[in-house]
Amino acid sequence: MMKKILLICILLLSFAPNAVGSPQYAMQGVTIPMNLLELNYNIGDDAATITETIVFRNNGDTNYSGDLHITIPGNAQIMQVRKMGHAVNATPTSIPHELDGETLRWDAAIDPGDMAMYSVMYAVPIAESGEFVKNLDPAVVNYPIGAFRLKVNTDASVKFTDGAKNAIKPDETSQEEDGSMLYAWSGPLAFKELHVNTSQPQPSSMDKWIVYGIIAVLIIAALSYPIIHVRNNKLREKEGGNKLSCASCTVCSGDDENDKEPRGGDWDEMDEIITEISQTEEDLIRKKRAILAVLNKLEEDRDAGAVSDAEYKRLSSKYEKQAIEIMKQLDRM
Repeated sequence: MMKKILLICILLLSFAPNAVGSPQYAMQGVTIPMNLLELNYNIGDDAATITETIVFRNNGDTNYSGDLHITIPGNAQIMQVRKMGHAVNATPTSIPHELDGETLRWDAAIDPGDMAMYSVMYAVPIAESGEFVKNLDPAVVNYPIGAFRLKVNTDASVKFTDGAKNAIKPDETSQEEDGSMLYAWSGPLAFKELHVNTSQPQPSSMDKWIVYGIIAVLIIAALSYPIIHVRNNKLREKEGGNKLSCASCTVCSGDDENDKEPRGGDWDEMDEIITEISQTEEDLIRKKRAILAVLNKLEEDRDAGAVSDAEYKRLSSKYEKQAIEIMKQLDRM
């Protein structure tokens, strides 16, 4: 849905004069008529996935050939960079790119008066601070921004501040069909940094007491288990029954004359984890590419109406988390 909206905006902009939102942009060479950022983050996740869709326009009289760039957080993990076609059913193409600090750049060529649209997907740690920062400083970005859109899909509360922690109010706010919120700002932007602060809603007093009660029950159960386990073993042995398995218990030593059973139990489930940890770098890269291909196909099916927004949200969240985990394993190698 958002891609279709952007395509409509591009068609409207193509008939507009070579200015972007303000007359001061008319003499600029390359500008950004539209920048859409989609933030997906759920409480409990240790990272957020970001998808930026950026439209560049050549307002000059000559062909532009050179680098295009955007800023992303320095700790971001890039998942993909693609050039998008103007047609609704156009197939995106992956493009070479390089990351230098917070600057992500790639080569491009734009004819006079034409526009080019790109999509960048990356993941950033967000759980500890609960904050995502987008650098929009004109001295760094270099391109005047005509319109900035932020789509937030999260179960946390959200507020916006600038670099000095002053509150920022969107020009427009609307709720999307998939339940996410869309915030809009028109250029020229009055702030150089947008801090998206996410925080978990505070539980009520009753909720706190329920949580405390559950924790207390779990602690009591954990402390009581060894006593009950040993007592039941003695009773069963006295009555001539089989002894309870000590496979997953830390109470019995497993090496005295009355405790000859080999340990196993829950440890057998570690095989799958060990297998995953021992995967080679080539295996992980192959899996990452396969997941990104699935995400691309999923996005195409959603744009074509074959997948609902709700189903797209569920599936894309699942595969994005898998991609993030693979990238973490690759970083540890």
